[in-house]
Amino acid sequence: MLFILKRVLAAIPVIIMTSVIIFLLMRLLPGDPIMMIAGEAQSDTSPEVIAQLRQQYGLDRPLYVQYVAWVERALSGDFGYSVYNRQPVLDVVLPRILPTLQIGLMAWVLAVLISVPLGAYSAVRLNSWTDWVGTVFSMIGAAMPYFLAGGLLIYLVALRWGLLPASGYVSPFTDPLESLRTTILPALTLTFALTAVLTRQSRSSFAEVLNYPYIRTARAKGLSERGVVVKHAFRNAMLPIATILGLQLGTMFSGAVVTETVFAIPGMGRLLVNAILSRDYAVVQAVVLFITMAVVFANLLVDLAYGLLDPRTRQG
Repeated sequence: MLFILKRVLAAIPVIIMTSVIIFLLMRLLPGDPIMMIAGEAQSDTSPEVIAQLRQQYGLDRPLYVQYVAWVERALSGDFGYSVYNRQPVLDVVLPRILPTLQIGLMAWVLAVLISVPLGAYSAVRLNSWTDWVGTVFSMIGAAMPYFLAGGLLIYLVALRWGLLPASGYVSPFTDPLESLRTTILPALTLTFALTAVLTRQSRSSFAEVLNYPYIRTARAKGLSERGVVVKHAFRNAMLPIATILGLQLGTMFSGAVVTETVFAIPGMGRLLVNAILSRDYAVVQAVVLFITMAVVFANLLVDLAYGLLDPRTRQG
């Protein structure tokens, strides 16, 4: 518990600095949310009305006053009011969490199930044709951008073969089977890049561990290669892979921005893009803060996973 408490306390400055940076960056972007609202009204808006709107949304105060007021409200669960949607920010953000979380978890699980066995298999058979094929596919997956991978999946799987829907989203609480069908292609799009990174890391990690003296001892005792990998090499080899999984969460969210736009998924990535374009400060700040906390929490889970994989960590 003390270890967890220390990690949580160490994450607080990260969250604070992220909130300050995104708060200032949004104000540096060209454009004015109030003027965008006035432009959408398609009518002449008097300076008095514009000044009243600025006062209503707190945009007439100095930046440091706006930041302090936003932090105080956020600590109480109030992230402000969306300028574009004319709703409380939480009412806008909360429905978008489930699609992003569902697709991200599916991509994570698929990437681990594919990359770890493939990396271990390549490490056991270094410089063979199977290792070469795995390396080539990993390089292709790492080089392929999200929009290209998503476009190819839509063309082949949805339009050409008609196996899965090309866009849209259904909640698992409404129809679990249809929800799975609508999220497979976006999850596969995110899986390509993550699998490429994890496969290369798995291959390197298992190749290094399989050269340790205790592995040679296990082989000398007559243990099968599968037993050597599963019972002796797996735990040590998974340590750097777990680190990559924690660090790649931020990449998953950045990929969600493109993927959710391509597949018309009403998730946080698409919401973030729309909020930036409309200069909806409150929504952008809430979404980025949530992403930051998710990345911090994922890295905390990675630190805890070290204790399960390596007993020396628990002793330390």
